[in-house]
Amino acid sequence: MAEPTRDDAHLMTKLMGVSAQLGLAEANSFIWSDAFVGDHGEFKKRFPPGSKEFTYVTTVAGWFETIGTLVKHGLFSEELVHDWLAVELVWKRLEGVLRGMRDDAGEPRLYENFEALAARVPVRA
Repeated sequence: MAEPTRDDAHLMTKLMGVSAQLGLAEANSFIWSDAFVGDHGEFKKRFPPGSKEFTYVTTVAGWFETIGTLVKHGLFSEELVHDWLAVELVWKRLEGVLRGMRDDAGEPRLYENFEALAARVPVRA
């Protein structure tokens, strides 16, 4: 992986600002709470589209999809992203719900860049 650059650092700080605007702290609090359920069917029953909890999950997933897309196209350092964010842990937490959303939508590309980024976590020594 290429070394992160100053441009990557600037983008990272801008993304941190965007995360605050999106309310990611509150959304993350929900997905790591005991109220969150990872089974898609149960999630849909408890938190239908339009609920704040559904919005929390799609906000977090959309955030990571955006970052994954930037990395995929060489616009953001993958090394820096994996040092900054626990992408794989968040994917594992949301995977069942997000895969179910893909199936419901009939859209296999839904959150594909988030998933791909999570699959490329570097092995740490």
